[in-house]
Amino acid sequence: MNIDIALSIKVNDVVYNCFMDKLIVKSYSCKFNDLGKISSITFDTVDSNNYSRTYDYENLYDKDMTWESDEEKSWIEWASQNKDFIFEFDHIDTIKNIYKIGFANGFEYKKYRNYQEMMEK
Repeated sequence: MNIDIALSIKVNDVVYNCFMDKLIVKSYSCKFNDLGKISSITFDTVDSNNYSRTYDYENLYDKDMTWESDEEKSWIEWASQNKDFIFEFDHIDTIKNIYKIGFANGFEYKKYRNYQEMMEK
């Protein structure tokens, strides 16, 4: 979620993590940079099992994911299908970055292959 959408989230709104688990916002806090501009927003949430967890705005999503990039949507789909695998590791952000780099590299390779095929014709 981008910071503009995060600013519109209020207490008791529903948001989702990368596994598409439904979360209810219980509180939030903003951090400001030296210029007085909001640099980060953290949300305290509760899931359906009453488990509390804090998320940075960049790791939360809305239901329709309208504003998310294709690589972010692909990450969420993959993560939600591989939840057990991801929970074996403590560094979800690292896995997310690796996935997104692989996603981008796949498109670059496809573009390169299409160019090669076009030049051969």
